[in-house]
Amino acid sequence: MSAIAVLERRVEEMPDPGGGAARPSHIRDRRRHCTIVRIEGELDASVAGVFHKALGQAVTASSHAVVLDLRWTRFLSIGMARSLATAKLAAAATGVDLRIVGERPEVERVLEVTGRRPLFRRYSSVQAALTA
Repeated sequence: MSAIAVLERRVEEMPDPGGGAARPSHIRDRRRHCTIVRIEGELDASVAGVFHKALGQAVTASSHAVVLDLRWTRFLSIGMARSLATAKLAAAATGVDLRIVGERPEVERVLEVTGRRPLFRRYSSVQAALTA
């Protein structure tokens, strides 16, 4: 089973999660508003509609950046890796920087194999991605 949560956080108040459940929070900062989309489980065709809807809401939520937190993503399909690249270009066209945090071998391997890894800078944590 997969879960997708859209979390809006202010850069200064976003601690790196220590493994607890995600709690949506709507804290706005006019200077550097970021949105986090956390994906748990599998990111494949079965959740593509929910993922695209959540990502679309995040990109249009007046954020200067959207961080995709893939640290709890156990599987990334090739099709969804392609969708991430398309989403990055679409977000950039609206002035939003789409960033990925993840480092799980299962996810990194698919990004490498599909040639999508160079599109996304590596971040060691959600906090690092938020403050970049």
